[in-house]
Amino acid sequence: MKKLLLPFLFVLLALPVFAQTAVLTFTAERGEVFHIQLDDRTVNHTASNFVRIAPLRPGRHYVEVKIRTRQGVYQMGQRIVVPAGVEANYGVRTVGRSGKAYLRLISEVPLAPPIVRPLPRYPDRYDDYDRYDPVPPSYDDRYRGDCRNLMTGHEVDRLIQTMRSRDFESTKLSIARDAVRSGSILAEDLKRVLQQFDYETTRVEFAKYAYDYLCDKEHFYYIYDLFRFDSSVQELEQYTGRR
Repeated sequence: MKKLLLPFLFVLLALPVFAQTAVLTFTAERGEVFHIQLDDRTVNHTASNFVRIAPLRPGRHYVEVKIRTRQGVYQMGQRIVVPAGVEANYGVRTVGRSGKAYLRLISEVPLAPPIVRPLPRYPDRYDDYDRYDPVPPSYDDRYRGDCRNLMTGHEVDRLIQTMRSRDFESTKLSIARDAVRSGSILAEDLKRVLQQFDYETTRVEFAKYAYDYLCDKEHFYYIYDLFRFDSSVQELEQYTGRR
């Protein structure tokens, strides 16, 4: 009876931990760049057309948005409620030449539950050890030790296919982060993934994130021709120079 209750108890204990997290994103519906303040704290000191806040404490928050356009500065303040266990995606939109802006809730996507990996099984008796013949690990001499669980071409194709099936930039970014964080990726494949994003600021953000998981860091420059602005390339060069 005790053995039957253990898995059930584990689920009950794990659920409250997962339920305490949330994610919040803001996307400019017309591509303008903006600053976000959340509960009187500046989130992005550099204006961007996409901002992602994670992890976030669920509940009530006060959001202030300031948007600079050719017509002037638009700003607004609004209280929002972010439920636990979801990614809340908001669109930022300006209203004519009124100087006003507003937020529009686009979607609330449930966060994926944490992956629980089973522990490896070991022989129950010491006398079984003599019959255990471990296989020595094999390594690819072309790359360094950063190539743990290197994504295959087929896995990259599946990732790109999944990203193309989504409309929102924030959802594409979440999918790409989840795919890369479990292993490593080649610079050529990273370039293909970056091409699935519509905004340059998102490409810069994901390129920074993926750099820590890059198998061949010496080829990071392969992605530079994807960026329209020299400032984006300089930002990436400064970032990698500090790593």
